[in-house]
Amino acid sequence: MRIAALRRHSLAVAASVLAGCAGAQAPPPLLPSTANRTHDLASYVYVGQCCNFFNQDVVTVYDLGLTGVARTITKGVNEPDYVTVDHSGRLYYINWFGSGVIEYDRGSEKPSRRIKLRGAWAAANDSSNNLYVAACPACVPYQTGRASVDVYKAGTTKLLRSITKGVDAPVAVAVDTDDNLYVAGGAYTHPAVTVYAPGSSKPLRTLTKGVTWPTEVALDPSNDVFVLNNPGLNSWSPSIVEYQAASTKVLRTITDGLSSPQAIAVDGEGTLYAANTPGESSGWISVYKSGASKPSYEIKDGVDDPQLITVDGENNLYVANNGYSAGTVCVFTAKARRPLRCVQVQDDDASSMAAGP
Repeated sequence: MRIAALRRHSLAVAASVLAGCAGAQAPPPLLPSTANRTHDLASYVYVGQCCNFFNQDVVTVYDLGLTGVARTITKGVNEPDYVTVDHSGRLYYINWFGSGVIEYDRGSEKPSRRIKLRGAWAAANDSSNNLYVAACPACVPYQTGRASVDVYKAGTTKLLRSITKGVDAPVAVAVDTDDNLYVAGGAYTHPAVTVYAPGSSKPLRTLTKGVTWPTEVALDPSNDVFVLNNPGLNSWSPSIVEYQAASTKVLRTITDGLSSPQAIAVDGEGTLYAANTPGESSGWISVYKSGASKPSYEIKDGVDDPQLITVDGENNLYVANNGYSAGTVCVFTAKARRPLRCVQVQDDDASSMAAGP
């Protein structure tokens, strides 16, 4: 685990301590998801690179399959801890210490606008490209403030509404194909995933069964909800809980094949991927067929401390490794156990990753 991963770990520890001092101890939000959905029109892979003292921070935009670099974005880029892309190809990145979101219009290499928001932590977009930003001041060392999910009109800094009811230490957000919003709340006292109907600021339902230390939320093509529980403590067992779409019914709870899981992703066929980073090995990707609670196989070739995963519209899997010798991003075709291609991410680590237009 190299500098970027260590930075994330330090952030998580600090967040837990600070939140605990405030009387609402939060779990360690090790790595919020940057791949909540499969982008059917995905044509690029966006990789944020940061935290090496000797190199400039950058967002590198790769062609699908990592066949080439479409463009390199450096202007305005400072520690891109989280990236996401909307359906129009607009890029957003969050610097956890930067108090806001930096936006780049499609194809632009210069910042188009900035949304100032204290404690910005994760983001997602709906079908109209409106932006949902989870503000989690308790997740950021030395910051205070009220947790919220703020909704901004697409391509602007106009605030449409601020959601606070049911929001407590929001560490991950996702939006389904019907524009329902899912917010993973990491408060120690009452961890949950809260669901909001389109346009609403009041909870529609709350998912609590099996939710212990949520760090990521993902959705499959039928809008089933997957919640990654990663306590970050050796004495606790990680899990992935799947909920039936538009319901509080648990379809399965996965514990087999998990060891210090950092990220999850679901492809267009409903195949679930989990990136595991136990300290005693280089790690692996556990692969679960739709409905299965045990992995059908594990991916180890091309995997070295996998911190981030995402999938594109062709069901290719991308794995960002923060290996000791060099950070890499590798692509695997559907059902493949060996990488099709790997690229080194300069001399930095991949701090964030997303697929999109």
